[in-house]
Amino acid sequence: MFRTVAGVGLCLLAAALAVGQDTAFVPAQYRAGTLPVLPTTAVGGGEVLLDAAVDLRGNVTGVTPLRATPPFTEMFAAAVQGWSFRPAREQGTYSASHVLVAVVVRPPALTFPSTHGEPAQDVAAPRAELPVPVTLVTPAYPPMAHRSGVVLIETRIDTAGRVTRVRVMLSAPPFDSPASDAAWQCTFRPARLHGTPVESMAYLAFGFPEIVTPPSPTP
Repeated sequence: MFRTVAGVGLCLLAAALAVGQDTAFVPAQYRAGTLPVLPTTAVGGGEVLLDAAVDLRGNVTGVTPLRATPPFTEMFAAAVQGWSFRPAREQGTYSASHVLVAVVVRPPALTFPSTHGEPAQDVAAPRAELPVPVTLVTPAYPPMAHRSGVVLIETRIDTAGRVTRVRVMLSAPPFDSPASDAAWQCTFRPARLHGTPVESMAYLAFGFPEIVTPPSPTP
């Protein structure tokens, strides 16, 4: 009799765990897509925040700028529009969702902040289900690099807004390491679903324009 009761207890525990996993929210996850090439004419850096609406099939149906810095907003929004995701799941069922894409482009100078270029402007309020950056960190420029590149980092964010995992999704050596280091230092206001903080994903694109060396002053 004891073995029977114990067996039933184990079955009930396994069922409870299965239900718990089935009701958990699983955020949409990047599957494929490209990043733009940084323009050589840009004289400054900047930040861009994008809200990507993702449907049940994982296709991006719209991109809404939340923070804008010309000329980077349009080019990154156009790139994200062509991305695809593994769709989000809620209660074991695929669901439409929203994904945050944050862009940080260094100014084309070894020292920053740069006084050139246009400042970033918040142009729309983020929705509650997005993790919102509190701190975005500008990455260091590798001393031996001699070209430009953009790195896409996937970050997992816990219910306190802390980054708990960093993974390079689109690589651009030798910029992967400084991009990953910067991603670890970013902080967020956690995403909320039905009023409750939930774990989420955010995608950080770090842009490294080729460094422009100012001309030496003429004697």
